[in-house]
Amino acid sequence: MVRVYWAEIPEKEIKPKAQSEWAHRLFETALQREYPSISSPILLQKDEKGKPFLPEYPGIYMNLSHSGRYAACAIGEKPVGIDIECRKSRRKRELVIKKFHPEEQRLYMNTEETEQERLFHDLWVLKESFMKAEGTGLGIPLDAFYMEELQKGTGRVCQKQNDKIYYYMLYQLKDAVFSLAVSSEEADLAKEPLEVFL
Repeated sequence: MVRVYWAEIPEKEIKPKAQSEWAHRLFETALQREYPSISSPILLQKDEKGKPFLPEYPGIYMNLSHSGRYAACAIGEKPVGIDIECRKSRRKRELVIKKFHPEEQRLYMNTEETEQERLFHDLWVLKESFMKAEGTGLGIPLDAFYMEELQKGTGRVCQKQNDKIYYYMLYQLKDAVFSLAVSSEEADLAKEPLEVFL
């Protein structure tokens, strides 16, 4: 099962380097909860594409993200990607939407204008989470895949990059100004992310 954790970063710590450090702290705390026999410090490395992995524990997959005052991590037994984004107004989002899959473009255009910003951020974190699970970053064209049954907030990723099957889950955090998504080859994704107080 993919477990998902998130934490709020203290306001005075919201700086790029500190955010990354908080995401690592969150991950170490979550890993200790899931695998108490693993002792700190935990060796974390990045592969040639920049995806983090645990060289001493090849059966444990993980991914990190942070945005604004939140950090998030996902831990599973198969490749996993996570993304969290603060929903902020983006003047050029229509230009980005034009690069998305036609199904997503249609959904966006048929959504009420007041909801389009939320939908844009939800689509973005879903796409980022899949690309991070694949380990390619933005190496996959944004129109090469889409999420089935997006209105349910969970389902399969439709993609032709390879023959792997990916699943996704979209989460809403308590203040609803952040979008959080996870993608993985594991079908069993946490129904709710767990908040950790660091």
